[in-house]
Amino acid sequence: METIAVVGGGLAGLSVAALLAAQGKQIHLYDAGALGGRATSQVLKGFTFNYGAHAVYGRDQSAIRLLIKQLKLDITWLDFSSAKAKYEFAGHLTAAPANAMGLLKTELVEGTDKIRFTWEVVKTMLSIERGEAEISIGQWLIQEKVEEDVARLMLDLASSNFFTAEPENIPSSVYFDYYRKLFRTRKPVSYIAGGWQTLIDELERVFLAHGGTIHRKTKVTAVEESGVGYRVRDRKKVEWAANRVIFAIPPREMRKMALPQSVQQFIEPYARFEPVEVLVYDVGLCPYIDTPYSYVFDRTHQLFVTDLSHYDASISPTDGQVLQTVAYLEHGQVDQAAYIEQKVEQIHELLDHHYPGWRDRLVTERTMKRAIVQEIKWKMGQHPLPCFLESDEAIAFAGDWCEGEGQLSELSVSSAYAVAHEWQ
Repeated sequence: METIAVVGGGLAGLSVAALLAAQGKQIHLYDAGALGGRATSQVLKGFTFNYGAHAVYGRDQSAIRLLIKQLKLDITWLDFSSAKAKYEFAGHLTAAPANAMGLLKTELVEGTDKIRFTWEVVKTMLSIERGEAEISIGQWLIQEKVEEDVARLMLDLASSNFFTAEPENIPSSVYFDYYRKLFRTRKPVSYIAGGWQTLIDELERVFLAHGGTIHRKTKVTAVEESGVGYRVRDRKKVEWAANRVIFAIPPREMRKMALPQSVQQFIEPYARFEPVEVLVYDVGLCPYIDTPYSYVFDRTHQLFVTDLSHYDASISPTDGQVLQTVAYLEHGQVDQAAYIEQKVEQIHELLDHHYPGWRDRLVTERTMKRAIVQEIKWKMGQHPLPCFLESDEAIAFAGDWCEGEGQLSELSVSSAYAVAHEWQ
């Protein structure tokens, strides 16, 4: 039986490893850190914090739903309440246009602008509008002379789903392809009960049950060609033989390894692309602050707060509350301390305004000042890494930096599916 090496044990690596192991293949998974990578959770003083937002968009049409069903993972979905989603507008909160009722109630657009926005949604759903790869969504909005409030709302949506501070630079073809699927969904936003760690634990369980082998705390430093395939070597000079290799680590990490020249040349352009970066501020509060909303988006400063405990009581102690605030960052400013400090202040102001008294109820907190939520940002001049190396059919790639369906975690799983399907 041939051996497949999977380098990287994040969401993509675990997903492709579990899918292939379930097919009866001999899989060795190598992971240098904590299994799950960015898709993990941390418990502080009884509060469970995810490494970044763990929302899943359009779960009823997502690859993650297929993964859970195919591998029989024990996962409970918690669906987002659109009625409790709000946008800051003109000094107060208004309904988020997350569905038809939200669009009817929102003050973000009024009168004929609501009709125009609805028409744009219909055109997108019916594939009347597809955009162009060479034109950004910002350029498209100008070209089509879309009304200012409608254009602003379309870009706000992109900020929320692509986690970007520069939504206007998303290729228009990517924008419309993504929203064609999302506008059709009945489950626009969902969470996994218990956080990311629940999914990671289930994938690990299934992988091991199908005979997979996990090499924990094993940093692979080289993958070299050999007569029968490849030699995988770690920093302690331990070697393993493999017939095929799947790289489930980002290009910027791959470039640090000793690799066949064909692989090095293939990944090099992608290793230089910008990632999607955010600032994440998690707080654990007690007692719970009850509000009529569970999500507030500050469109002026491009940040949002979600009351995750509203959906999942298991992530906090009794009468506790987990609030997660995420601020979208501009890549060119992430190294500037003053810029980051300004974002932290904006987050505190958002919490002060909508969760008054939170400072007095603070039990624990965690700040990630530069969290990467997607390794290759969707913007003009950048594109995802193909899942396969044309010059070598025994090499493949999986991750949120690869070609696939959806965004963020969805890309990790859909690229894993592409590889597992091709190699079945």
